[in-house]
Amino acid sequence: MKVLIAPNSMKGSLDAFEFADTVEQAFQKCSHSFEIRKMPVADGGDLTGKVLAQAFGARQISHIVNDPLGREIHAEFWVSGKTGIIEMAEASGIKRLKTDELDPMKASSCGTGQLLSESIKKGCTEILLGVGGSATVDGGSGMLEALGFQFFDSEGNHLSGNGANLEKIKKINKPEISNQIEIQVISDVDNPLLGKKGAAKIFAPQKGANHKMVEILERGLKNWAGLLEKECGRKLSDLKGSGAAGGIALPLIAYFGAEIVPGADFILKKLNFEKHVQWADIVITGEGKIDAQTLGRKAPVVVAHSAQKHNKPVVAIGGSIESEASKGFDAVFSIINRPLSLNDSIKESKTLLFDFSFELARLLRILQK
Repeated sequence: MKVLIAPNSMKGSLDAFEFADTVEQAFQKCSHSFEIRKMPVADGGDLTGKVLAQAFGARQISHIVNDPLGREIHAEFWVSGKTGIIEMAEASGIKRLKTDELDPMKASSCGTGQLLSESIKKGCTEILLGVGGSATVDGGSGMLEALGFQFFDSEGNHLSGNGANLEKIKKINKPEISNQIEIQVISDVDNPLLGKKGAAKIFAPQKGANHKMVEILERGLKNWAGLLEKECGRKLSDLKGSGAAGGIALPLIAYFGAEIVPGADFILKKLNFEKHVQWADIVITGEGKIDAQTLGRKAPVVVAHSAQKHNKPVVAIGGSIESEASKGFDAVFSIINRPLSLNDSIKESKTLLFDFSFELARLLRILQK
C-alpha cells in the first residue's frame, strides 16, 4: 500500500515535519510493506517558509532583525535563485513574545521589512511572504519603515510605524523603490481589513488587545487604508485577505503591486501535490484542531479535495475534532484516547499520534489481505 502523509502543523506541539515523521515511524513499525511518501503542507500559517523552502530546494539565511518590540534577534529566510521566501512569524511573530508582552499598539512589523530588504539585496526579484502567526496590527507600517519610508502627523512630527500611530499618520514620504519586484502574500485567512470580521476586531484580541485598543486600531487601519488608497488609486480595504497579519498586504499592494493568494491552494500547487496524490493508494492529513475553520480552505481540506478528485481515500488526524468537519474527509479521527487536559495532550502529542497511527496501520494491513 502506497501511503502519502501530508499533514499541516499541530499548533503548539508538533510541526508538520514532526507530524509526518511520527506517522511514518508508526507505519514502519507495523509493517515494512507500506510504501511511504511524506509531504508536509502549510497554508500561510506555521511552517510555510520551511515547507516552501524544501519544495524550492532553497538555502537558509540567518539575518539580525528587530522582533515585534524592537529587540535584536536572529531570524531566518530562504533564497532559491531569484526567489526569496519569508515567513513573517520568524521576525514579527507571536512566538517571539511572552504572553505578557503581547501588545499590538507597540508591536511593529519592522523585522519583516528587514528580511524583505535583505532578500532584495541578495538579488531576489520574486518574494513569497507567508503572513500567519504575526504579533502585529500595524498595517505593515513597521515593514515600510524598514524599507526607508517615513511617516508624519498633521504637525510634521515624525512617527514610528506601529499600531498606536496608525490613526495619527497624515503624510507618507516614499523612498526610491524598485518596480521590478513581484510579491505574493500567502494568507491562511480571507478576512477584510475593516469591520466586524476585520484585522482589529477578529485578530487584535488574540495579540493582546483590549476593547479600547481594538477601537483605536480600527480607526487607525481605516486612516491608513485611506492614505494608501490615495497613493495607488484603488480600493484596498475590502480585498479578501487584506485583514491578515494586521493588514500587512495593503502597503505591499499599494507600492509594489503585490497579490494576496490563498495559502493552501498556492502552496500545494508549488509542491506539485497532485502528482504525489496520483501515486498514492491512501492520503493521510491532519492538524491540531479539525473544525469548521478547517473546511475554509485550510491545508488539510485542500489536501482532501485533491485526493478526492483522483478517487483516493483521505484520512484526517487531529487532536480536537468537531463533527461538522467530517464532511470534508473520508474519515476523521482524534488521537486523544483518554481524558486529558489541553496541556497534557500537547505534551503527549507525539506519543498519542504514534499510538493512533500504529493502530491505523494495523487496520489498513488487515484490509489489504
